[in-house]
Amino acid sequence: MRDIALFLLGLCGLFQSLFAEEQSLEEMLSSLEIAAHLDRKIAQHLPMTYNHFLSSGYFTTHSARMSEEGEIGFGMASVPPYVNGNIRVQPFHHLELSANYRIFRGYKDPHLGSHGFGDYADRTANVKFAFFTPEQSSYRFPGLAVGIDDFMGTKKFKNYYIVGTHVFYDLGMELSFGWGTGTYTKGVTRGFFAGGNWFPWCDDNRWKRGLAFTLELDPTNYKKDPHPCKIHSDFPVNIGIKYNAFDLIELSGSYIRGNTFAVAGSLHYNWGKSGGFLPKIRDPLPFTAPVNQEPLGCSRPIDTMLQELYYTLNDQGFQLTQAWIENNYLWISLFNCCYRQEHIARMRLQHILAALLPTNMDKVMIILESYGLPCQSYVYDREILLSYFNHTIGPYEFDLLSTRQEAISPPDSAQLIFQRKNELWRFKVSPRLETFLGNAKGKFKYDAGIKGFIDGFLPYSWYYEIQASYTLLSSIHHLSDRDFFHPSQLPNVATDFIRYRQGGAFTWDHLYTQKSCNWGKGIFTRAALGYFQVNYGGIAGEVLWYPACSCMALGVEGAIVKKRNYSGLGFQSRLRHFEGEKPIFRKYSTLQQYFFNIYIDFPASHFFTRLSIGQFLAHDKGGRLEVTRYFDNGLRLTGWITLTNAFDKIHGENYYDRGVAIEVPLDFFFQRSSRRVWNYAMAAWLRDAGYATSTGHTLFETINRERRW
Repeated sequence: MRDIALFLLGLCGLFQSLFAEEQSLEEMLSSLEIAAHLDRKIAQHLPMTYNHFLSSGYFTTHSARMSEEGEIGFGMASVPPYVNGNIRVQPFHHLELSANYRIFRGYKDPHLGSHGFGDYADRTANVKFAFFTPEQSSYRFPGLAVGIDDFMGTKKFKNYYIVGTHVFYDLGMELSFGWGTGTYTKGVTRGFFAGGNWFPWCDDNRWKRGLAFTLELDPTNYKKDPHPCKIHSDFPVNIGIKYNAFDLIELSGSYIRGNTFAVAGSLHYNWGKSGGFLPKIRDPLPFTAPVNQEPLGCSRPIDTMLQELYYTLNDQGFQLTQAWIENNYLWISLFNCCYRQEHIARMRLQHILAALLPTNMDKVMIILESYGLPCQSYVYDREILLSYFNHTIGPYEFDLLSTRQEAISPPDSAQLIFQRKNELWRFKVSPRLETFLGNAKGKFKYDAGIKGFIDGFLPYSWYYEIQASYTLLSSIHHLSDRDFFHPSQLPNVATDFIRYRQGGAFTWDHLYTQKSCNWGKGIFTRAALGYFQVNYGGIAGEVLWYPACSCMALGVEGAIVKKRNYSGLGFQSRLRHFEGEKPIFRKYSTLQQYFFNIYIDFPASHFFTRLSIGQFLAHDKGGRLEVTRYFDNGLRLTGWITLTNAFDKIHGENYYDRGVAIEVPLDFFFQRSSRRVWNYAMAAWLRDAGYATSTGHTLFETINRERRW
């Protein structure tokens, strides 16, 4: 309340200074000082700190504070007897996800150490949810969070906890108190814990404000530590220092359990709010001039109008493909080549139409296409366009009067006045990275290179894509495609994937064509055939119901495929199985996958979900749930889990396919807006259960990208 009162007082003082007939310079400066003070109060925040597992906290314990949504962090920590590799993702302000690769230093893996794996290692995944954070109340009230450490995998370090945190900003201090519990055989954190930071210079210059002195009460039960070489300690206090530089880099040093030193470092960056690393200086300003609203006729023939529209659209990042005219109605079909957000694309289109639409055209219909598919349309009335152009109505009112509609095809009586042949080919190059964790011959293996795309359109709007890749750096040449401990007892539809990258530096990854159609009333279809992935080729079909103004879509899809040879363009006629440890090769004709899909988009929260129910390639049946968080700048974070009846056993438990994916816009590194992206996905384990091949550009993904507001 005190800050609100100061804010109102500052505003009153500022207005008095601006509008009083007689005022002194001192009064004006005083008002400006109050306004500057309030700006600083609004922007103030205590630097974040992270524990040795990259969750918000101290050294081994947690806090209830959260980073900004969209932030991603990477880090390493040496905490004898462990070395931790960490990653953290903040998809929402109240949800934190982290993963750790923990190496048991000094303890050689008893089964794989002799094969080159080295020290024993364990993978963990953690989740924390905050009911509310201290930042939400501007540090007036404490925050409260709950979480689970190591909820997947071997669960050696599994722990449930609840924690509360209060920030005393004026003192530069935060304190946390919590309770954790696990099982006696696996849990290592239990009982009461506490931690705190003191930032003595949090209001000082940017170089010193991130320095903190940290103290915590460590609840770790070292007598139950999963490390075979247990270190006993009865001293429960950890003490050290942390340094947060510009909310980007954090370094820490600590004295743990009274007998060892630990160091950690991490890098944090908010990719979700990033505008890129280069300014978009090559993006044109929204079109305003030259204005030509002359009616069609002798002084402005149709060809002249089309020429103006074509070059203006092209300069603004659109590609005009077709145009029709009937009486006083104009239809225009085009591609959006640059912009990810629908409202930005529409704003630029509206500026162009308001400036160039002839006055004797009553309406103009814009049909937006993607991969040859008419996705949606916008109908603009000339009078509304003129009101928008003359600023008598605002952009929000204009959008309400011209909402998104189903793609409206021109009538048969309409005259085709322009048609541009679809591009026969376009060429693009991007990086390729595939990683493999936990192989018998090493903890981390990679295959990196470049991939080249050629795509375009064949006659009758059949879209095609050719993708070839070339490996530049690889560490997978001596790896096996058989699980050392638990060979998959299912048909090996995915576990031999590594063989395709070992077959040669050059591979043909994609070579397919597809045709998509819009049948009206929100019904779309797609047919595809060719080589869909480096390991599969065949035919596929899809039907989708996705109305123009709906946040929900329903669809069915299916594919009949064969497994490709490990090199070249041929197909395999036999499929490998394991019976116990023995490989068996059986003849097969084709493999089938089919799904019923439910999509729900939540544009206000910037995420959508997909639930697929059906049959996967190994003939196992079940469902796959995907959740994707997307940001305005194009960054996408996806997590998935698949539950099937495969009963694939790993370490005595059923394995369910799960993993994460990230999509990064490449225009972060460009000076002009672009829709190109780089994708990376990683599953927890490469298994055959719940595996499905991609079949080209799916309908929902194609349409949803055009509707993302």
